[in-house]
Amino acid sequence: MKNSLEGIYIPAVTPFDDRERVSGEMLVYNIEKWNQTDVSGYMCLGSNGEFRMLDEEESLSVIKIFARHRAETKGLIAGVGRESLYHTLRFIDRIQSMDLKVDYLSVLTPHYFKNAMTDKALIEYFTAVADFSRIPILLYCAPGFANTVCISCEALKALADHPNIHGIKDTSPDMMDAYMDAVGERADFQVMAGSVNTLHKCLKRGGKGAVVSAANYFPQACARLISLWRQAGEEDFLPYYHALCGRIRQTGARGGVAGVKACMNLCGYQAGIPRKPVQPLSDGEMKELRDTLFLDHLYF
Repeated sequence: MKNSLEGIYIPAVTPFDDRERVSGEMLVYNIEKWNQTDVSGYMCLGSNGEFRMLDEEESLSVIKIFARHRAETKGLIAGVGRESLYHTLRFIDRIQSMDLKVDYLSVLTPHYFKNAMTDKALIEYFTAVADFSRIPILLYCAPGFANTVCISCEALKALADHPNIHGIKDTSPDMMDAYMDAVGERADFQVMAGSVNTLHKCLKRGGKGAVVSAANYFPQACARLISLWRQAGEEDFLPYYHALCGRIRQTGARGGVAGVKACMNLCGYQAGIPRKPVQPLSDGEMKELRDTLFLDHLYF
């Protein structure tokens, strides 16, 4: 199990219809299309999944759909982090009581009381989660979405010793080297890139995978990065990597989750709209995105 946090995982969006309701039909459509690609699996209820915009019943419905419709060859990570340990354990208990086919639970750092999130507090929190859960845990460090709260290297070293904590998704802009120095030599603990921008560094330091936002709309292209690295080597990997990163910066990366959803809709997926107060792209932004996405009638 610990070695399956490899390859490209899609941090899947949660589709909302024009009345901002979760659309199970749209989500199934996307999963069935993604199942035909070479991505390794899915992470639902992350930031791209707008998990803060969902209530508990909606969140459970999303997990159920992924557990039911993902291909058997695809892994599934479900986001479960809440601000309190009490509610995180309660949500995990509900997932476990349903016996859903989930491979890992992603747990974001609590962050509302930022100054109280000391190493001691985070170590106790994640340890209690890992002790309670029958499902393996993936730590989720995303300071841009978590009030700048970041897991320190000292805390990571302590948490990596827990037998039920199998890795960390690093969506920080600058912690990859430090995390790799702390635990990167351990074969039983995976440091996953949380952005395509840090994927090269992650792979070069011995990492094996990433959770990449653009894989929502460029799944095969993102999956190809891993096969190029493994089979062709860095010399062939880098030109393709830089070209894909450039196209991502010009498209979905420009508009956050609204940009990701817009790219998906243009590429034949059914992403719907973001929930307000997040605004969809304007008509002008959509035209610019369409012109860029299909530049020279080619896209990844």
